[in-house]
Amino acid sequence: MKDIRVLGIDDSYFKPHTTGVVSLVGVVMRTSLYIDGFVKDSIEIDGTDVTDAVLRVLAGKYASDIRVIMSSGITFGGFNILDIEKIYRETGTKVIVITRKMPDFESIISALRQNFSDWRWRAKLVEAVPVEKVMNGEHELYIQRVGMSLEEAAKLIKKLTVRGAMPEPVRIAHLCATALHFGESKGKP
Repeated sequence: MKDIRVLGIDDSYFKPHTTGVVSLVGVVMRTSLYIDGFVKDSIEIDGTDVTDAVLRVLAGKYASDIRVIMSSGITFGGFNILDIEKIYRETGTKVIVITRKMPDFESIISALRQNFSDWRWRAKLVEAVPVEKVMNGEHELYIQRVGMSLEEAAKLIKKLTVRGAMPEPVRIAHLCATALHFGESKGKP
C-alpha cells in the first residue's frame, strides 16, 4: 500500500443537554504515520452541519492530498450526523467510521424520535451504510465504509494502528480534541 494521507476527525467535549458549538478537530496523517498537520472547524451541538464542516476541510490546504477520512463514530456534537455517502459522492474521498461496540440503532433512533422533528432524516443517515465487524489484531471494531472494500478498510485500519484498537489518525484527533476543551488530553476515542 503506497503512502497516502488520511484525515482522522473527532469532536471536542461538550456538556450534555447544552446548545452552542463544539470544535471539530482533524489530523492529517500519512500511512507511514508521519503527521502533516491539523485542521479545526466548529459545528453546532445537535446541529446538521458536520458534513459541511468536513467538506470545508476537504476543500482547504490538504484538498488534493486526503484520500481517506476516519472517524470515531458517525455522530458529532451529540446528534450532528456525518453524511458519509455525500462526502464520498461529492469529493471521491473514502470514509471509514469506526466504533469499539456495535451501535445500538434502536436506542439511537428512539432518542432521535424523542428529540428532533427531522428524526427520520437523521435516522436515515445513521443507518444508510451497514455496520460490519472487523478484527484489528485481537480487538473487535465495527465500521461503516464507503469507497473501499471491507478488506481494504481492515488492512488500512491495521496499518495505521500502533497499539491498542484504534488507528492513529482517530486516536490523535481525539487527543487533540479533548486537549482543546480540558487543557490536556483525556479518554479513549
